[in-house]
Amino acid sequence: MPIFIICCLTLTALIQIQSLYLPLLNIEPVWMAAAGLAVIFLLAGCLKKLPGSVWHDGFACSGLWAWYGYWEPLFSKGSPIFDVFPVYYAVLSGWMLLAFINKSHRFDQASQEALRYLQQYLVRFDTCWLAGLVLLGLALPEHYLSYPLAMTFFIVRSAFQRCLEIIDSQ
Repeated sequence: MPIFIICCLTLTALIQIQSLYLPLLNIEPVWMAAAGLAVIFLLAGCLKKLPGSVWHDGFACSGLWAWYGYWEPLFSKGSPIFDVFPVYYAVLSGWMLLAFINKSHRFDQASQEALRYLQQYLVRFDTCWLAGLVLLGLALPEHYLSYPLAMTFFIVRSAFQRCLEIIDSQ
């Protein structure tokens, strides 16, 4: 999810410097286009038209921009939710990328078996299903933790899925 990490850090920088471009994200056609792009990435991924790494990254990025554009006008000016969560997503995604995905080709047999065992329990939480929950959480700004929690589960689940894809390709 390297592009998602860059998008999170870019959004954080724009918020911190109070960029003149931030109000453009709040325009309804802009955040609706981002939400529509998220749906397109979700459908392309679930229909196996795009590789997992591409659709996960594209979905997460477009969901992030739609989240900020749709939710920011609904909260009070300077709300800490927009300062904290993009940084949190960048740290979580970076950690998953560096600690798991990039090192998955070096997992020993016991680690691979543990990941497969965990995968058996996580199969109930399909990545497409979690992405749908992210979109549902995006539509519920009155439940301000719905989107961040769903996105957290999506990031973790997609990282584990990506690890297994790398292990299976060896």
